[in-house]
Parts: sequence; C-alpha cells; structure tokens
Amino acid sequence: MSFGAGHIQDMINRMKQNRSLRPSARSKFKDHNRAVIYGDGETQLQFKTVSREKLVQIKKNIQQRARIDRRRELIIYGLILGIIIFLLLLWW
Repeated sequence: MSFGAGHIQDMINRMKQNRSLRPSARSKFKDHNRAVIYGDGETQLQFKTVSREKLVQIKKNIQQRARIDRRRELIIYGLILGIIIFLLLLWW
C-alpha cells in the first residue's frame, strides 16, 4: 500500500515546476540583468485625447450597452425563476 505516495509525488512535482518559474531561475535574467522584470525606471502613461463631444458619445454608448445587458440578465433570471416555479408546482 502506498498510503498517499502518489499525492506526495504530485506535490513534489508541482513544487519543482513552480520553482522553475521564478525569475531567478530563468537563464535570461541571471547575471543581475533583472531590470526587465523588476523595472527600476518609471514609465509615463500616454492617454489619448478626445474631444468633449466624443467623450459624451462614448459615455452614452457605454451606458446604453450596460442598460441592454441589465435588461437581458433580468429576462434570463426571470425565465429561469419561472421555469423553477413551474417545475415545483408540477412536482407538488
């Protein structure tokens, strides 16, 4: 009887795999070349500039899409609830 030896071996294998994913174990980051992953320099974000009219239109589109999604979810939930109630009434 193995008494869980398979589970222990699986745990050991996962630990080896996770250890190999660490940045210090990857060959491209050895020799103190860690600036790529740990980034000492700060990068400036560049945002697109949009006119006020375009921004208002984008907000309206997002709100309209959210309203449609909410309505669709309510319809789906209502149908599911109706089916459950119908099935419960048939069962009793």
